[in-house]
Amino acid sequence: MQFNPELNQDHDTIRCLLKQHISESGIPQKQIAREIGSSEAVLSLFLTGKYTGDNAAVAEKIMQYLHIGIVRKGLTPDPDYCRSVDNTKRITEYLEMAHASNEILLLYGPAGCGKTTALKHYAAEHNGVVYVEADATVGTPRAILLTLLEALGGQPTGSTTQVMKTILNTLRDTNRMIIIDEAQHLTERSFDTIRAINDKLGIGLVYSGNSKILKQMYGRHEQEFDQLFSRIGLHCELKNRYSIEDIRNIFNGLDIADDCLKHLQSLAQKKGGLRLMIKQYKTAANIAAAFNQALSVDHLLEASRRMSIGGRKNAI
Repeated sequence: MQFNPELNQDHDTIRCLLKQHISESGIPQKQIAREIGSSEAVLSLFLTGKYTGDNAAVAEKIMQYLHIGIVRKGLTPDPDYCRSVDNTKRITEYLEMAHASNEILLLYGPAGCGKTTALKHYAAEHNGVVYVEADATVGTPRAILLTLLEALGGQPTGSTTQVMKTILNTLRDTNRMIIIDEAQHLTERSFDTIRAINDKLGIGLVYSGNSKILKQMYGRHEQEFDQLFSRIGLHCELKNRYSIEDIRNIFNGLDIADDCLKHLQSLAQKKGGLRLMIKQYKTAANIAAAFNQALSVDHLLEASRRMSIGGRKNAI
C-alpha cells in the first residue's frame, strides 16, 4: 500500500486506506485504536462513516499512524536469530541440562552477550518452560511470585501464602522449568522464595543476570550463601568475545563487506556487546539506504557519532 503524507484529507479515502492496511497487516482495530490514542468504538464508527464527533481529528491521527507505519516498514530489521554464536550454543546447552536434570542453573554475563534473546527463544520453543523477567518493581518475594503466577496463566491475587500454594499446585509433577531473567534485581529473600519451589518440586530453575547477581549472593552471610550456592548445580559464565565467524553468521545472508564485519566484531567486544553492535548496524544501514549507498565503515562511524558512542565526526 502506497501512502502519500500530503494526501488530501478526504475521509472516505482515509477510511479505504485504513481498511486496506487492516486487511494486509491483520492488525486488529483494538490495537490500532490504542496506538492512535482513541477508543475502539470511535474508530469503528469512523470506519463505517457513522461517527458524529470530530472526524477531522480522527482522520489526522489515522494519517499519522499510516505514515509512521510506512516509515517503520522501511527501516532495517534485526538480523535473524543466530543459533551458531558460541554464547548462544553454550546457553542452549546449559538450559537443556538444567531442564532435563531439574537442576538450578546460574547464568551470568555482561549486558548484550545474548542471554535474554537465547532464553526467550528456548522458552518459546520448549514445552513446559516458563520465562519471567525481574526488574526493580518485582524484586520482592511477593512481587516475583505474582509475576510467576501470571506467567503460568493464573490470577495474581491472594495472600503470598496462597499465591505460593497455587504455584506449587500448578507445577507439581510437571517437570517444567522456570527461567528468571534479570535476576540481579531479586532480593535475598526472593532468591530463597524461588529456590523453595525447586526444593519442594524438584523442577528446573534458571537465575540469569549480569555480574551483579554474584554480588547479591556473596553479600549474604556465609552460612546463608553456602545454603543457596550449594544448591546450584550448574554455572555458566558468558563473555562478550566473538570470532569473525560469529559475526559473519549473525549477518548471514546480508551483503556486508569484510571490513564492515571486522568493525562490527570490534564493536561486539566492547561494552554493550551484541545488542549495541546490532543497534549500530541498523542505524548505519538506514543511513546508507538514505544515501542509496552500500554499507561502509564510514556509515558505521557516522552511526557511532549519532548514537553518541564515539566514532569520527562528520563521517558522512
